[in-house]
Amino acid sequence: MVYIWEFEFFDSDGIVDAVPCGSLGGGGTFGSDLNNAVESAADFLACMVDDHLMGGVDLPAPDFGHEPQHGGKIIAVAVSRELNDIPAVTAADAARMLGVSSARVSQLINAELLDSWKDGTKRMVSKASIEARLADAPKAGRPKEMPVAV
Repeated sequence: MVYIWEFEFFDSDGIVDAVPCGSLGGGGTFGSDLNNAVESAADFLACMVDDHLMGGVDLPAPDFGHEPQHGGKIIAVAVSRELNDIPAVTAADAARMLGVSSARVSQLINAELLDSWKDGTKRMVSKASIEARLADAPKAGRPKEMPVAV
């Protein structure tokens, strides 16, 4: 499906900021020039769409014809995204990649530490959330006790 959203692009201290118009949520992105900022806005929109697709939640309806709020220009950005566009593995494969049990993967999903969704009878886990978990992997064993100051 194609998703279209308006962004305002404006100069800010030597970079070009890109802020979504309307009800897409807070945040935004930037680029070194307008072309780079439009590419970044497309990536931003794709991430927002992916989050909604994984959560099974519809995006707010886009509205058009926004006026610039920061003295910039309004440009519509479009991305084509489907749930199967998101790189993912099964929960069992995620467990192998993380070196944990399937039960632990379920715990991580329930704690929202891994992004997942159902695909028929299979639980899929996004590769990006697995990579993020591996990068921030907690050390094995119990945390060391901190000395108590007297």
